[in-house]
Amino acid sequence: MNMEAFYFDGRSSKRHTVRLEATAGRLCLHDTPEGERHFDDTEVKISEPQGRAPRVLSFPDGACCEVAQGAELDALLNTLGYRESFVMRLQGNWPVSLFALVCVILMMAAAYQWGLPWGAEIAAPHIPIKPMQQLSDTVLRKMDGEVLHPSKLPLARQEKLRSGFNRLVALDAELAVYAPNPRLIFRSAPDVGPNAFAMPGGQIVLFDELAEELSDDEALAVLSHELGHLNRRHSVRQLIQSSVSSAVLAAYFGDVSAAAAYLATLALDMSYSREMELEADAYGAAALRRQNKSPMLLASALEKLERSTRHVNNEDEDDEENEDEDEDEGTDEDSNEEEDGASLGWLSSHPDTRERIRRLKEL
Repeated sequence: MNMEAFYFDGRSSKRHTVRLEATAGRLCLHDTPEGERHFDDTEVKISEPQGRAPRVLSFPDGACCEVAQGAELDALLNTLGYRESFVMRLQGNWPVSLFALVCVILMMAAAYQWGLPWGAEIAAPHIPIKPMQQLSDTVLRKMDGEVLHPSKLPLARQEKLRSGFNRLVALDAELAVYAPNPRLIFRSAPDVGPNAFAMPGGQIVLFDELAEELSDDEALAVLSHELGHLNRRHSVRQLIQSSVSSAVLAAYFGDVSAAAAYLATLALDMSYSREMELEADAYGAAALRRQNKSPMLLASALEKLERSTRHVNNEDEDDEENEDEDEDEGTDEDSNEEEDGASLGWLSSHPDTRERIRRLKEL
């Protein structure tokens, strides 16, 4: 079997046209600058096919030949006794390649769904608290004046809630890792609505709008739930998962926003997993029992907040229906803003309210 190829001697970039002749286990090169050359099939290394690009036949002394792909090359390699590797044969098989692609996608989805949360859970206890506290303080300073405003809750009630909160903290020795946190911070956020959230550094922010909806015991039940997130390092785990995801995306799409900017959004609309919420509920119920209080206080708080949110949304819908058609566009925008504000409350960031109430009643 004969065919033409381009020969490079490995010492210069000059290209020579040569003729290849193959026999069983032997390759002969004719018309090279060095004359006729012979190589055993074991001395010839053949590159993998790359689209329609020429394949390269490399020789022990650094010389090589570029050979166009096609029937001639296939026949020459077949005569030489060359057989493509198992991997290359699979790559040329479209059904197998498609199956492999589907498997890779499923593996990536499984890694994101289960592997990443598992890894974050393992890593979270080993993350130093000090950097998390500094990051959380930075985020709170950024949010103050933009989203958060000074609390208008009476000082006497603040002190009463802070005293009850400190008793909850004292009951759990594991929370000592957050020293001098956990600490309770009061803020107002009318545009956000009833809310409370725990920062990775141990700061728990309670909004006036939530405290005003609940009794002292119900507010402390909500705070016991947030302490459950701290105990289980849920916010740190979420931050790890988000950071890994952002790093993967950055590898493909470039730089992403800074951690502090991201955490400000994460704190206000923390979407914990169902398992995390149930863990925090169970922790809160146990903490309430240790103070001889009923876990139903947390269920009562959930029910009150759900009714309040439903009432606000119903009022918004009634207002829309009563507006004149000429004002529909402006009214829709204002109403949507009000609904968005209501939806950003504690219930929206802690989903499955009915299921959680049912489980609390069973505890």
